[in-house]
Amino acid sequence: MNSLERVRTVMAGGIPDRVPVCLHNFMLATREAGVRMEDYRVNPEAIARTHLHALEKYGHDCIVVDTDTTMLAEALGARSECAPNEPGRIVEPAIHSLDEVDRLKVINPETDGRVPALLESVRLLSKQVGSEIAIRGNADQAAFGLACLVRGIEDFLMELVEQPDNPRIAQLMEVCYQSHLAVHRALAKAGAHLTSLGDSLAGPDVTSPRMFERFARPYEARLVNDLNADGIFVVIHICGDTSKILDQLAEYGPCGFDLDYKTDAVKAKLTAGKGHVLCGNLDPSSVIAQGTVEQVREATRKLISVWKPEGRFMLNSGCAIPPTTPPENIRALVSAAHEFGGY
Repeated sequence: MNSLERVRTVMAGGIPDRVPVCLHNFMLATREAGVRMEDYRVNPEAIARTHLHALEKYGHDCIVVDTDTTMLAEALGARSECAPNEPGRIVEPAIHSLDEVDRLKVINPETDGRVPALLESVRLLSKQVGSEIAIRGNADQAAFGLACLVRGIEDFLMELVEQPDNPRIAQLMEVCYQSHLAVHRALAKAGAHLTSLGDSLAGPDVTSPRMFERFARPYEARLVNDLNADGIFVVIHICGDTSKILDQLAEYGPCGFDLDYKTDAVKAKLTAGKGHVLCGNLDPSSVIAQGTVEQVREATRKLISVWKPEGRFMLNSGCAIPPTTPPENIRALVSAAHEFGGY
């Protein structure tokens, strides 16, 4: 199998020749390619060049085309800042009151904000390697996480507690949902073989399982269903320890879960891993970035032993790989997948 065939087999629920390797490595890749993060965020040629350089260096199976967590919030009117060679962060929300929700318009992925640069980078990568290597286009934040950034995280979380039935909340969530959905569809049209998302603030480290069930889960489950109807396979990432909501995730339609390293791997296999693809969940900092080659190899071997049986597994880090990661550690990860990941 080539890399694309390997990933497609996993997405279809089949057994590949070995476990495929994804790398959520945009921060590391920019540094290794000599590309400034400020340029990477806005320049499709820089994005494509960065990932092609990493692909040639490490030979992984799936390119994760990500920029940062602010792209859609910016397109909806939030203001971000980007420190030198650092991902962007939101410094001012798009609206300062729920009464301003009427000002928000569903984004057009082909024209609004930095989204066109992401789409063009996928087109460029598709032309270069799209028949051999899987391309995973990341559609930024899902409806819940995006609403937090658009309204302001603390204010919006307080409003969910104090006025959960406010119709403006549902209105905000719907604008965020439709904007997010449009980006997934545009990424698939541009050449992505699968798409992904982050719902960074939806997990139990920030939001209670009860609040997740009411305000985040319905939009994630709906997204899976809408994308399945379009023939688009989506991978969901929620930061932090999602062990407490794995039972809820297991009820989604066919999709993948890119699980944070804090999540219990055994429990994930027994719950969300039944009928769904598991991605992850190696510790990106203390293991991949700061561990020894042998520690990376052993952590990879251990995870493969838990998640490899019955297929539906793509090896990845549990979140974005730090830019300071030694290249020998990435090579150890990829090598271990070849050594222990065969079926």
